[in-house]
Amino acid sequence: MAERFDTVLRAYRRQAGLTQEDLAERAGLSARTIRALESGQGRVPRPASVREVAKALGLEADDRRRLLATAAAAADGPEGAAETGHLGHRRYLPYDIPDFTGRTAEVARLTELVGSGTASAVLVSAIDGMAGVGKTTLAVHSAHLMAGRFPDGQFYCDLHGFTPGYDPVGPASALEVLLRMAGVDGARIPHTLQERSALWRTTLSDWRALVVLDNAATAEQVRPLLPGSASCAVLVTSRRRLLALEGAVPLSLDVLPEAEACALVARIAGHHRVADAPEAVAEIAELCGHLPLAIRMAAARLAHRPAWTARDLATELRAGRVRSGPGGNEQAVSAAFALSYARLDPGCQRLFRLLGLHPGADLDAYAAAALADTDVATAGQWLEELVDVHLLGQYTPHRYQLHDLLRRHTQEILQENEPPADREEAELRLLDHYLHTALSARPVVAPGQRLLPFEVAHPPAGTPDVSDRASALAWYEAEHANLVAMITHAAARGRNEHVWQYTHVLQHFFDIRGRTLDWVTTHELALAATESLDNRLAHSETLRSLAIGCWHAGRHEDAFRRGLEALALCQEIGDAWGEAVTLTNFGIAQEQLGQIEEAIDLHRQALALYGGIDGDVDAAWGEALSLTSLGTAHAQLGQATEALDHHRRALDRYRLIGDPWGEARTLTNMGAGYRQLGRFGEAITHHARALSLNRRMGDRRAESEVLNDLGATYHAAGRRDTAHRRHQRALDIARAIDSSLQTARAHQGIARALMDDDPDAACHHAEQALVADGELSAPEAAELTAFLDGRSGLFKR
Repeated sequence: MAERFDTVLRAYRRQAGLTQEDLAERAGLSARTIRALESGQGRVPRPASVREVAKALGLEADDRRRLLATAAAAADGPEGAAETGHLGHRRYLPYDIPDFTGRTAEVARLTELVGSGTASAVLVSAIDGMAGVGKTTLAVHSAHLMAGRFPDGQFYCDLHGFTPGYDPVGPASALEVLLRMAGVDGARIPHTLQERSALWRTTLSDWRALVVLDNAATAEQVRPLLPGSASCAVLVTSRRRLLALEGAVPLSLDVLPEAEACALVARIAGHHRVADAPEAVAEIAELCGHLPLAIRMAAARLAHRPAWTARDLATELRAGRVRSGPGGNEQAVSAAFALSYARLDPGCQRLFRLLGLHPGADLDAYAAAALADTDVATAGQWLEELVDVHLLGQYTPHRYQLHDLLRRHTQEILQENEPPADREEAELRLLDHYLHTALSARPVVAPGQRLLPFEVAHPPAGTPDVSDRASALAWYEAEHANLVAMITHAAARGRNEHVWQYTHVLQHFFDIRGRTLDWVTTHELALAATESLDNRLAHSETLRSLAIGCWHAGRHEDAFRRGLEALALCQEIGDAWGEAVTLTNFGIAQEQLGQIEEAIDLHRQALALYGGIDGDVDAAWGEALSLTSLGTAHAQLGQATEALDHHRRALDRYRLIGDPWGEARTLTNMGAGYRQLGRFGEAITHHARALSLNRRMGDRRAESEVLNDLGATYHAAGRRDTAHRRHQRALDIARAIDSSLQTARAHQGIARALMDDDPDAACHHAEQALVADGELSAPEAAELTAFLDGRSGLFKR
């Protein structure tokens, strides 16, 4: 059984002789976070948090990799969850702020709605109100209070309906995020909005789940994201009343009542600081328009100024309101913001201004350091100071977000205080920070694969640790949305070199994580960029990668068209490796279409080309891919001995270049070959090695595939009970990641194992296997159909 993150963490903490509170203090986290991580019932481990914990524990490299690997496995859905059916690790709510104040009636109303138990359809509550009134805070706080009623999952998605500089998140993109949170394998996420919405409803059909959809623009944006089951509830926030959202219960938020506004001032500033000045507290609340966002910023200044009194703060705010002019709540926020901003030191002010250049939704200290051209420690201190004065939010450890209203302020003061040349340099430093880190991580996650040479003009002084596979993949996952935003932003700004370099570096990550939509859209931008640059090698590489992305997206005509363009260009410019790998890709496609002889011919052409590339690591990787693909094709023709020979040669190359994914894939194929020859012991040994590698890498799709292969091998060896258990384990995982192919194979395997002992159960599994139309091969489907027809004949007699 794979190791559990909570168990490993607890063992390391005890080994270090630390209490949970000690570890929390050293890691810069709350004790509640450490308790949740060790409980096995808490939020999904965040990569940044795990790295901080590893540092605080003083772990050596091997132990750090072990901790990161178990965290990554927990994030993808731990093995234990699949065994027990427990889904409690799918908890994606942001932090519940510790100083939540007031809103008693609203919280009670939401709790009453969700707890009534009388609904026959999904409960939807639409919370609306002006910017800064506390809609998100109320929704997240209420969601945490109600989380126990929804043990199968609590989800959160920011729809950016009113974020300056952002287009609202499209429903299709939002569904991809939500489906991944729910454990759906990226490769199985459909490409149309309608199909994604249907899969989302199906996935949650028997779950008790809570979904928070924050900052919605319109009812049309929200409607496809709603579950279909009455066991689920949805909280939506928006600046608009979503009158067109059918069945939604509206809840409009106004500014805080005076008593609650005063209580919030006291709670943030400190009761002992304001107890003797109730009139000043009331004036502070009034000058802030009773708006929670403005109150938090203003009161935080008092909390961090020991020499000030409440009356001093009121005086400062009053002066700020006069300078801002009359105008209500917008001016209240402006006055509170100006007060907080003016008291920052110059470096912190400049960082805050430059945050307006970041096109992503959040950032860490490394990105902030690149923006401000400072060291990471200083940037981290400034970010924490901005959090302390409520100019930044921190919903997860060490990741920071701007409120929409404050983002507008950053952009205004940026224009006023930063010359165009300085803004340009900061933007380039940020682009190069992400590109440099992605480039450093690429050889770790894709060893042996070709990487076109280019230089990063502004390499950052400090970068995150991406020295091993677990930490590199964790960084890619944490920064995925930012990386895509960088590509889109670079394309809009005409930075064509950055566009193709980013997409080239990220292609493998998009592939192994099933980010097909991002793969295709970013590469289409890169295609236009390389045309503008007249970079023919980069253009051919982009065409080749885009062809693969289109194939995975089901756009087979586009895939063949782009692949043929890539092939012609590679031949024209004399790129033998590019020509060979394109032929390999065509061979894999032909094999999947059932054209086995054509596939073998293409793989042989590719191998001949690779043979002419001397001493090239890229050639070794390409040869390995062609060899194992050629072996699979021969196996489909029943030529197991020849297939095994190709797989052995591929395995040698994968091991030489250190590619565990290729090694695991080839070991799986070798196990199937030994099964064909009736050498079951050797088959099981190879499958077991592949299974160990896949579990170590956290590749659950491959784990399910190997378990199905093991089941088939045990069945062929006459060990039907063992085969049943392996297929059942594969089915548990395949369902958790929504892999329809492995689900169909698992149902087929269970049906075969039960045909003699429990024909009725076997019929059920055979029917379930056939439901996955197109996933089983024609002979497999025919076998199950014949069995079902035979059973039907028995009943008729």
